[in-house]
Formats: sequence, C-alpha cells, structure tokens
Amino acid sequence: NMTIILVVVLLSALMFALAISWLLTVSLSRLTFGMDMLALLKFEEQGDSLLTSRSQFNELSKCEQSFASLERGLKAFVKYVPREVVRMMLAGEMDSTNAMSRRTVSMLFMDIAGFSSLCEQVDPEMLVRLTQEYLQAMCEIIVRSRGTLDKFIGDCIMALWNAPRQLKHHERAAVGAA
Repeated sequence: NMTIILVVVLLSALMFALAISWLLTVSLSRLTFGMDMLALLKFEEQGDSLLTSRSQFNELSKCEQSFASLERGLKAFVKYVPREVVRMMLAGEMDSTNAMSRRTVSMLFMDIAGFSSLCEQVDPEMLVRLTQEYLQAMCEIIVRSRGTLDKFIGDCIMALWNAPRQLKHHERAAVGAA
C-alpha cells in the first residue's frame, strides 16, 4: 500500500515538474525567438509586438515587459536612423568611436517627376497607394545594391553607398540602382 502511494506521489510530482518545465521552455523559446528577430530588426514599425502572449511566471513576465520596452524603443529609433546603421550598432560593429570617418560616398536623391501635379489629379487613397508602391519598389532596389536608405522627404528618397559599410565600387552600385 505504502509503495503504491509513494509511486503515485512520485509520478504526480514528475508530471507536475514536466508540465512546469514545458511551460518554461515555451516561454523562453518565444522570448529567444523575439530577441533574435529584434536583433535583426525584423518587425513592423507600426505592427504588433513580436511577443503576443505573456508568461505565467513572474520573472519571465518581467523579461517580456523589458523586451516590449526595448522593442518600442527600437521601433522609434529606426524611424530616425537608417536600419543598416542600427543593425551595425546592435551587432557591435559601430559605436561612437568608429561612427565618424571621412570617406567618399555616392548619394542618390530620387523623387517622382510631376508629383505635385499628380497630387492635384488623384484622390488621396490612390495617391497613398501609388506612393507606397513606388517607395517600396525603390527601397528594394537600393537595399539589393547594398545602399543605405537615409531618409524619405515626401516622395523623395535619399540613399547612399559606401557608408556606413564600406563598399568597393560604390559608384557603380549607386548608378546601377538609379
């Protein structure tokens, strides 16, 4: 009798421990995945958080709150600093001591010809859709050519090559993107 009770208690304790370890593993895996995506800046600037649910464990819940705060900060930061620069900072490739250096760069300023006239002729929803499609397509070309998107100024895109990462034949890459 006592042996059976002991076996039942031990099996129950083992099942409880396995359930707790599974919950911890799931929470830690989610947090690790979120951190990996955050480090790669793979998030939507206006989208939902990378972590969609909260852990039932107090310590992990606090880590998730810190993660959410970090995510909000990075989302705000990449609005003002080119993603490539932020990626380099996160990877430890750039800090305040090596961020400034004198070098030749290739720059591109590109906008939609006749954009002001277009604004007067097209309804706002169509204008937004066309502008988004244009900016998305141009950004993909710039990134593929290893350029750095610096900023958007209305319908204008400012991009550069050979900064922050050095790029051999940056002139060719910039002309190719144009």
